[in-house]
Amino acid sequence: MELTNISVGVSLSMVVDGLKPVTYLELEYWFRVGLRNGSFHRLKKEQKGLLRACLMLTRRVGAIFSEVVVAQLRDIFKTLKPILERALEAGRRRAEEMFKYFKRSGVFKWAPQVRLWLMDKAYMLYLGFMCLNEPSRYYYEA
Repeated sequence: MELTNISVGVSLSMVVDGLKPVTYLELEYWFRVGLRNGSFHRLKKEQKGLLRACLMLTRRVGAIFSEVVVAQLRDIFKTLKPILERALEAGRRRAEEMFKYFKRSGVFKWAPQVRLWLMDKAYMLYLGFMCLNEPSRYYYEA
């Protein structure tokens, strides 16, 4: 009885201190999502190997608690996300930035319709695709 309490206490403290552990079901879900939407081929060989090794490990152990490995797996999950989810997430971030800037500069006083645009899901999706397709900017110091 005490052993289960100790092991539960350790796992709970690991969840509080670091990232949430990755379970077998979560790994299997993201593996299948990546295969279905074709984003699995975009992963590097090391990332594919890590994902498969973690799948085999969690099938036996149950979960991965290492903060380093969990952080690497979360980056892989971001790559495996479907394009619509990534675009909506990027659009939501961009809409929040624009909302703060417009509120500070007083745009909503003379253009109240802009506030509704920034809350519209279709407009957020548009902003997200614009952000994802935007060329990266390089700054050179002279």
